[in-house]
Amino acid sequence: FVEGVDSSKMRGHTNAYEVTAMAQAFLDLGFRVEVCDYDDESYRPPEDCKVAVDLHGNLERWELPQGCKKILHATGAHWLFMNHAELSRLIAVRNRHRIALRPQRQVKPSRGVEVADEVVVLGNEFTRETFLFAGKPVTRIPISSAYEFAWPEGRDFEKAKKKFLWLGSYGMVHKGLDLALDAFAGMPELELTVCGRPEKEADFYRLYEKHLKHTPNIKLHGWLDMGSADFLEIARTHAAVIYPSSAEGGAGSVIHCMHAGMLPVCTTEASIDLGDFGVHVESATIESVQKACRAVAGMSSGEVERLARSAWAHVRRKHTRDKFQENYREFAARITMGILN
Repeated sequence: FVEGVDSSKMRGHTNAYEVTAMAQAFLDLGFRVEVCDYDDESYRPPEDCKVAVDLHGNLERWELPQGCKKILHATGAHWLFMNHAELSRLIAVRNRHRIALRPQRQVKPSRGVEVADEVVVLGNEFTRETFLFAGKPVTRIPISSAYEFAWPEGRDFEKAKKKFLWLGSYGMVHKGLDLALDAFAGMPELELTVCGRPEKEADFYRLYEKHLKHTPNIKLHGWLDMGSADFLEIARTHAAVIYPSSAEGGAGSVIHCMHAGMLPVCTTEASIDLGDFGVHVESATIESVQKACRAVAGMSSGEVERLARSAWAHVRRKHTRDKFQENYREFAARITMGILN
């Protein structure tokens, strides 16, 4: 709201555009919109508040007037599922490597879904199902993308099908980088490029420094501007994005890679529609990651190109700024029908 949705800082995540589109949807319906940071505990909604939208724990704290429509905008899976998922992955790392890493993605418990009248999720049926226990209506509004790209022409799919990208923010074990590294350390015939900052998690980096810095078929590229020429070059030379995450609200990094022409290789918990173009990582094991990646590498170059083009076409239909705006306007109009009459 302050810097603008197209500043380089704001282009780093889809939520910068999405929240402004949400506000605009209510403005267009005739509402006055107030905006606060989600962690601003000093904010108090106005006495005439008609709709309150929150992403986690404010609905239960705010004193809202009778009849105010309360919407939980869930950017991830339910907190209990997310916390359990990360801890389960950390236990698996402990069992494989005999070391206990610190959790990075634990979410503060809240009663947001219990208090809400309705829930919005950005991910697919996986994310939606983590909220259904509360018996509230759950609407999917597919996550947008900060960028859209033309199809990368001239890609050598015979080479690219053996190159995979992992791209993510913090919470390396939560997002499955440990599984990817352990899997590719045992697949010297395939290559993995890692875009992120694993060095920011000191215990993880100590454990996986050999994988990241001293394993010939694994390259640590580091942090990456999502719209840079460096990213587009990686997209031109890599056929697939590997993302064996433990819980997502719709993995934006995977959607971004699909916009750049890569096919997704994901766990169910990544909350990505794989359709007839993606490759499913069946379980959170090294063997499952290896099986999925080898399946891609074993396809003909023509088949890999066909799947990648299908993935690219899918996100251009479903995961764009314009589509998010359209979907949210429909949602806002439905839930506010009659409120201002």
